[in-house]
Amino acid sequence: MTLRNVYPWIKHAQQHSYAVGAFNANTLEQMQAIVLAAQAEQAPVMIQVSHRALLYVGHGNTARGLQYMGAMGKIAAQSVAVPVALHLDHADETDVLQAMALGFTSVMFDGDGLSFEQNIAITKKLCEAAHDMGVCMEAEIGEVPKPDGAAYDPAEIALTRPEDAVAFVTATGIDTLAIALGSVHGLTAKTVALDLDRLKTIRAQVDVPLVLHGSSGVTDHDIAAGIKLGLCKVNVATQLNTAFTGAVRRVLDEDTALVDPRKYLGPGRDAQIDAVRERIRFTGSSGKAAVIGA
Repeated sequence: MTLRNVYPWIKHAQQHSYAVGAFNANTLEQMQAIVLAAQAEQAPVMIQVSHRALLYVGHGNTARGLQYMGAMGKIAAQSVAVPVALHLDHADETDVLQAMALGFTSVMFDGDGLSFEQNIAITKKLCEAAHDMGVCMEAEIGEVPKPDGAAYDPAEIALTRPEDAVAFVTATGIDTLAIALGSVHGLTAKTVALDLDRLKTIRAQVDVPLVLHGSSGVTDHDIAAGIKLGLCKVNVATQLNTAFTGAVRRVLDEDTALVDPRKYLGPGRDAQIDAVRERIRFTGSSGKAAVIGA
């Protein structure tokens, strides 16, 4: 299939209390794993590309990384018979515009570091461009930290204020809103609890679909509760990397003379297929490809 705009699926998820999985890909094998898992589960799926993935694939050049990932994403979508979207995550204005021109069907502008007013102004402009091109537009209010192994204080995380969410959605016209409920990027253990009362309040005041970032470190209990309360796009990255890398490490540990990368990357891909399938079932999107129209 061709790449699709994710917005109708996310609205369906919002109406029926499940979530669409957005899975990060850093390599060809990881991208293949995502669509193969979706095919096996007959689920709609989002291939998600981070800024760091662009730097890696583009050898330090995000524009080149976008070209690589855009081309691979199109081929990946064409290789399966389920709906696939290609999403650019946590991007600046330049990369958002280039991604849309290259065929990405979903984008997220990250206004971290900007004033609230600047964030609104740029997001509104990009949202208008996205809608003209049939692209789903996401933005974020609040803070989901990226500690990179450093210590962080959960009490100092800037959680999304409901009044800010209302003002931001009203002013920008965005399709989906990422909110900060206490999750953190890059955690390998599921220890974080979400502020579910805050989620209830935000959900009662804004009607746009809500997005959870940093789900790999959140307890499954709270992710499930959050989906019931209105989270309908769940981002997964570190949990997949853990499965992929674990399989590669086992193969290399078992055969220290191995030099053919296909013989360890293949098992890594297989392990990620299993991890994505599990998350698809967990978020409730398994079998939904037929419901939303493949």
